[in-house]
Amino acid sequence: MIRKIIPFMFVAALLASCGNTGKKEVTARTDEQTGAVKVEFASLIDNPEDYVGKEISVKGKVVHVCMQSGKKLFITGENPDIRLFVSAGEEMPKFPMELLGSEIVVEGTLKIAEASAMAEGEGMHEGSEIVKSAESDSCETEKALSGQPVLADLMMVYNKHTLVK
Repeated sequence: MIRKIIPFMFVAALLASCGNTGKKEVTARTDEQTGAVKVEFASLIDNPEDYVGKEISVKGKVVHVCMQSGKKLFITGENPDIRLFVSAGEEMPKFPMELLGSEIVVEGTLKIAEASAMAEGEGMHEGSEIVKSAESDSCETEKALSGQPVLADLMMVYNKHTLVK
């Protein structure tokens, strides 16, 4: 009788242990590979200086995608009046216009924004000056960004994004 029970117990233990460990290892490797710290938008608003220079991922709603360069967008959290400026570097592809209105998780490095980075792509360059087009002058999102009390001087240098479903 013991001979019949031991193989059955061995198979049951093997099946029980196989299902759980695989998923945990994959998740741990994914977090180690990206190195990004998940940050709630509200936490970013409360303590932005804690995240400057760090690789973070933050979830938000896309409220603006740059039509001229396609290399920047703005996301918001629960408060639609506070926006985070996300910029794609030269080596990164343009943001798809279809992202507008979507909820996404953006991963990148939070940095202090330079004034030229905000204007880049919104106008035409003549020498070293940036000449604003009529369209960029009417960009309500950028005007609102410059008037907000927090995150106005910060930008995220984009690495990747994923749509929230």
